[in-house]
Amino acid sequence: MSGTGNNGLTAPRFTWDLLNPNTSGQPGSFTGRAVSPEPVQGQTNRFSKTMENAGTAADQQLGDKPAGGDCATCPPQIILEHRSQYTAKTRYSEKEWVVASKFIFLVGKDVSRSFRTLSVRVASPEGASATWEVTPVGTHSGTIPKRTGTGNRFDYTPEVTNAQRPITASKKPNPPVQYSIKATITHGGKSHEIVEVVTQDERDIIRQEYVDQRMWRDKFTLHVPYRNHIKATDRADLRGNYQLILDSAMTELLTATEAAYGGRVHVSSGWRNPRRNLAAGSKVPNSNHQHGGALDMQPIGQRDMRGATRRAAYLRLYNAARSVRSRVVLLEKGPSAVYPSSAAVPSPTDKMPDTNEDGIPDAATSGGSKVESLFDIASHVHIDRAAPDEADDD
Repeated sequence: MSGTGNNGLTAPRFTWDLLNPNTSGQPGSFTGRAVSPEPVQGQTNRFSKTMENAGTAADQQLGDKPAGGDCATCPPQIILEHRSQYTAKTRYSEKEWVVASKFIFLVGKDVSRSFRTLSVRVASPEGASATWEVTPVGTHSGTIPKRTGTGNRFDYTPEVTNAQRPITASKKPNPPVQYSIKATITHGGKSHEIVEVVTQDERDIIRQEYVDQRMWRDKFTLHVPYRNHIKATDRADLRGNYQLILDSAMTELLTATEAAYGGRVHVSSGWRNPRRNLAAGSKVPNSNHQHGGALDMQPIGQRDMRGATRRAAYLRLYNAARSVRSRVVLLEKGPSAVYPSSAAVPSPTDKMPDTNEDGIPDAATSGGSKVESLFDIASHVHIDRAAPDEADDD
């Protein structure tokens, strides 16, 4: 059909070629690409090969997953969850069953004298059964009499010995207790394996020391500390073998003493975890240093002080500590007290003058020794508060 309108334009004549996308073949025989295989420069109405590549990538992402359904060939999402008697405490955990990164646990015997039991289960796929194998990582993690089992949940009970959990003196941190957990799950007719390692965080490593000491150290009765009493600090002089500290009263005592002293003091010994307490030479099984309730303090720069200057500085610190609410304040040389517990030092009077102006009467004595000489040999001022009245954390 063709013709000329009033405007002088000629309509195109209809042919089959107008409907054929492949002008070199017959209608419906198109076999070429939907887009150009090569980039087309300067022609904004045509696509480059990038469009073809994007389509291929999309097809690969879809895989065999039907619209609105689960992927028939994709592996299942496997999630394991863990439980201990501590995740079951709302004080510590919002959920009783938690993923490995949030798992808190201790091993060894609790107050019932039974070894603690740990648990693992398959959380996803829901209700799935697994074949389990649990392996201690390192001899310090003990042994597991029953290491394998089947089912959705597996309970395992690590056992440890004194040889595996030493309680001797040390200035190094203990390694974390760890267990490798392998779960083999059958789902959709196929077998899938997952391996996770559960490991103690630093708070539990610290708490584990107290469990160890309670099991094997004679006369050690301090409770296993609460996790919320183990804290971060920016004062290195308060630390034991770890970056975190156990603090039941230590920073409160220090803050109050420094306020009364009128400046910063040096802490020669703050919190001492049990193994560090032994390394420091302590002979007291339940030393208050071990629950973060004691401090050994020195005047800043005391090593460069001599005579009356040194005695005056120590007397000022001793009196500042005595003004703080505490259980006891001691003037000590090493682990031994050299002056009566929390006793006041006599003030100078006309009858007992202080000619060298150190604040101590020249003639004052204690236990047959001049008080000045006792302050001369003192190595620090000790202050402590009794262990908190708490139940065993088990």
